Amino acid sequence: MPLRALRTPIDRGALALVGFALAVAAFLAFAPALFNDGDTSWHLGAGRLILATGSVPEGDPFSFTFAGRPWIAHEWLAEVMMAAAFTAASWGGLAVLTAGAVGGLLVLLGLELRRWLAVPRVIVALTLVAAMLAPFTLARPHIFAWPLLAGWTIVLLRAREAGRAPPLLAAPLMIVWANLHASFIVGLVLVGVFALEALVQAADRRGAFFGWAGFGLASLALSLLTPHGVHGLLYPLQVSGMKALPLIMEWRRTEPGQDWLFLAIVAGTGLLALVRRPRLSVVRIVLLAAILYLAIAHVRHQPLVAILGVLLLAGPLSGASPQPVRSARLAVAMFALGLALIAAVRLPLAIPRQDSASNPITAIAHIPSELRGRPVLNAYGFGGPLILAGIRPFIDGRGDMYGDAFLFEHQRIIQGDAQALTRAVRRWGIRWTILEPENPLVALLDRTPGWHRVYADRWAIVHARD
Repeated sequence: MPLRALRTPIDRGALALVGFALAVAAFLAFAPALFNDGDTSWHLGAGRLILATGSVPEGDPFSFTFAGRPWIAHEWLAEVMMAAAFTAASWGGLAVLTAGAVGGLLVLLGLELRRWLAVPRVIVALTLVAAMLAPFTLARPHIFAWPLLAGWTIVLLRAREAGRAPPLLAAPLMIVWANLHASFIVGLVLVGVFALEALVQAADRRGAFFGWAGFGLASLALSLLTPHGVHGLLYPLQVSGMKALPLIMEWRRTEPGQDWLFLAIVAGTGLLALVRRPRLSVVRIVLLAAILYLAIAHVRHQPLVAILGVLLLAGPLSGASPQPVRSARLAVAMFALGLALIAAVRLPLAIPRQDSASNPITAIAHIPSELRGRPVLNAYGFGGPLILAGIRPFIDGRGDMYGDAFLFEHQRIIQGDAQALTRAVRRWGIRWTILEPENPLVALLDRTPGWHRVYADRWAIVHARD
């Protein structure tokens, strides 16, 4: 190492931010709540299948209702990562992988905010971001897309700050992102947004056009290097256009009663903006309004507000000029070392598997062997755990594959529609059910001749036909 580098002052503030990120990662590495989502299980199942076969499936390999129907694992890279971590170190490995992704996101955000804000204010901002992300901090593919969203946005903002187009060397990030999670579409949209801002504000509009157009076209072309090609660009539109989305919890509207913390942070930020009156371009104001609209329409978009909002507003709200952050590389190295230490402590310890509303572990373990291979009618959220247990479900979290008609029919069944149940039994030969206790269908089965309870606890009730 050159002597000059040894004399370079260490930015203790940057290292303090790393400490905060590591504290969050350490907490998450030991948090069983990371697995409180049934979709984690089918993602693991898909990743294990890809690792075993060496190829991404093109037909449904899991359900008995849609077996063999066209289906491509759009998030195959994330699923392979999850399965590899699970194979290497069981649930502890998956916990460390997930915690590392969240901690990495906080490091990226913290180092960028450090350019504008003092460390205490950065810690406050990161705490608010972590609070907004908490309901979505689950062992699922979207977690691994968060650091890419932050890093990609930082690259674009730095390019705008310097008055140039983003470096083409950043475009290959889109290959990873497009194979990791469908949110890569947001990255492409952001290129268009900042390109528009550049055209509006640049003195050399011709140069700005060709620079941003070249980067945008390269990013678009690289995003097509996936097993699903052009269909990957259409997939988010297909999902967002489904009429049955309100039936899926993560696609519900943001409600004051359930999402009060998110709305409170947004309102507080809005009041701060009214007081500080930050200088924002019209393009950025429209962008902020658009992502806020998406978050109000569907709760799953709230992380966009948290991550993009803090990056877009930190500089303008501070009113300061950006300052270089010393020791950024050292901070990243310290985070990697700290995460390795967390893994060394965490991996030898077993995670106690707990029953939850999306993981009826005990109920699945009590399913009689003679029923496990027979057609089942299950709650939507139980499909993933059934897949991981080697049981073909009626339905699971891949709502886009099943489509509106099937989702609505399933909803009618579990809401206790006797005729819909009769249709399902006749068409699919249903022999047993596993449902949440509050499902109206449970009460219907309890009083229907020919059905009896096999197992019941606070998380799930299993019925079988006589």
